[in-house]
Amino acid sequence: MSAQTYTVEPVQSLLREIDPQHELPPCGLQRLLLGSNAVSAVSSTVQELLAAAGRSSPAGDRPRVSLLVDRTPILRSGEDLKELVENQLRERFDVERTVLDDGQQELHVVEQVLDDASRAADGADAVVAVGGGTISDIGKVAAQRAGLSGERPVLVSVQTAASVDGYTDDVSVVVREGVKRTVPSCWPDGVVADAETIAQAPARMNRAGFGEMTSMLVAPADWRLASLVGTDESFRPGPVRLLQVVGEDIDSWSAGIKDGEPQAVAALTRALALRGVVTGVAGSTAVLSGMEHLISHMLDQYHGEKHLPMGLHGAQVGAASVVAAAAWEMLFERLAADPGRVRIDDAALDPDEAHSQVRAAFSAVDPTGRIAGECWQDYSAKLRTVTDRRQRIEEVLRAWPEHRPELQGLIRPSADVAAGLRASGAAATFEELDPHVDRELARWAVENCALMRNRFTVADMLRLLGWWNEADVDEVFDRAGRAVSAAEQGGRGSR
Repeated sequence: MSAQTYTVEPVQSLLREIDPQHELPPCGLQRLLLGSNAVSAVSSTVQELLAAAGRSSPAGDRPRVSLLVDRTPILRSGEDLKELVENQLRERFDVERTVLDDGQQELHVVEQVLDDASRAADGADAVVAVGGGTISDIGKVAAQRAGLSGERPVLVSVQTAASVDGYTDDVSVVVREGVKRTVPSCWPDGVVADAETIAQAPARMNRAGFGEMTSMLVAPADWRLASLVGTDESFRPGPVRLLQVVGEDIDSWSAGIKDGEPQAVAALTRALALRGVVTGVAGSTAVLSGMEHLISHMLDQYHGEKHLPMGLHGAQVGAASVVAAAAWEMLFERLAADPGRVRIDDAALDPDEAHSQVRAAFSAVDPTGRIAGECWQDYSAKLRTVTDRRQRIEEVLRAWPEHRPELQGLIRPSADVAAGLRASGAAATFEELDPHVDRELARWAVENCALMRNRFTVADMLRLLGWWNEADVDEVFDRAGRAVSAAEQGGRGSR
């Protein structure tokens, strides 16, 4: 291999800059290696982290490393990356390799896989997870569970694509009762993002990573809205400031993603890594996961239950971000038109009516009612909270002119979101996704996204105000369509 050309990102110093008062939870990520030939440092990174954790083995014994991989081949300059990492680790450690497989074409984070990974991690000094976001999520859960029965193993994730931002946070996305849920897991102690490997990943994966990036252009507004109405008190300005650092130069490199330019891919990798850190220190995934993520989870739920190929999460998030921005624009315009006459729709708080809506929304996916039951458990909890906070929500509506500038400052116009996606080569519409998502399925996902999770977003506010009927959803799609058209013509929106 060539000489060291990677960098060790100063994560802790960045956090001190945006959080000088130490108001945020601590970041457990100790090493973030980015750049060319970073994979050459996997073994030394594990050794350094073991030493820092005081995990020294008795004289003559070699530390035990559990290597977690899936069946997907990953090549780096023609070499098998997993073999390369394993051989490097074997020079210093006893390595046990576990190939995780759920019998599907693509690996999913289901209980059987989590159990297999947790058994492999139990008693290990370190866990090294090599692969995409799914393997990273599994590694975090496995390390966490292993720590419940003893000392938690050191965890190092070797990132192989820039398709998601979940490598560097302390949560994992798992599938429970057919529904994707984000659950607490643990921080990786180290993340190694090798530029050559990531640049050689399929182009669609890195473009999907840019799609994932776009959630930072809309989701913080959902997080702030939930804070204002009292359904989520976790909002802090520090994580938003770090996101502004991450996104300040995004327009300068987004077009390079389309052609796979190494510098652009490196910039994307760094941005996604820092986004993941933001999620972790925010103490809530809501900072980067709003209406757009709910829509993506809805699509995954449908495809998974129908045993159809799933699209890339980030690609779906990108197309959904245009829709989410359009939904916000509709809300802003309607509240500005005649704020004095705005009232909460009592029917939106009727639990019986809501239960019927949840059952109807998910019956087409799962006639047994299992998924509807899982979603109702979350949505009913949100409904109770919203009902309890009704007076506070009404106060927010009365003071809307005071809140509007802050919320608008957290959102890019839908035309800008679409323009960035177009420049990067990422999908800007549902029809452009792979696999293709037709208008009927997209509409189902958008219309019902608020019903699946205990998270308050702009879609919930529109439902509360009685502005989420068939015509309203059509208007949001029309607005999103006009945004994409404007992006194709080189136009951008204004704040």
